[in-house]
Amino acid sequence: MVIHTREATSATLEILREFGPRLAGGVMHCFSGSLDEAHAFLDLGFFLSFSGVITYPKAEPLRQVARRLPLDRLLVETDCPYLAPQPWRGKRNEPAYVAATARELARLHGLSLEELAHHTWNNTLAVFGLNNRLAGREQPSGVSS
Repeated sequence: MVIHTREATSATLEILREFGPRLAGGVMHCFSGSLDEAHAFLDLGFFLSFSGVITYPKAEPLRQVARRLPLDRLLVETDCPYLAPQPWRGKRNEPAYVAATARELARLHGLSLEELAHHTWNNTLAVFGLNNRLAGREQPSGVSS
């Protein structure tokens, strides 16, 4: 399940908690919430995906949240055609720009881009149940198991 909630986090959490025991987890798309909200989603088995918003100058609160989250539950995304990272903010987002978002998340965790790519690749496989199906296949450039 992939969920994008905007200005409705409390209601989203209420609904997810109601169905919690039957949920298989999923992705909180374009996560931009608080640390408490992040932990609530993590407790429900969700991964948190960050968009270009994390690169915006006024997004320091979001960066503080991202810095404190476990690497094994983080993802990056473009949200194309919206939410392009700096310096493309306000322009049409492109998949290639996800590297800027990943670079910022890597910086926040004191990792190289390659190390963060390793974590997010493995997280992608895990959240979508692809670990066994893709075992032995080539990983993206710069990513190793």
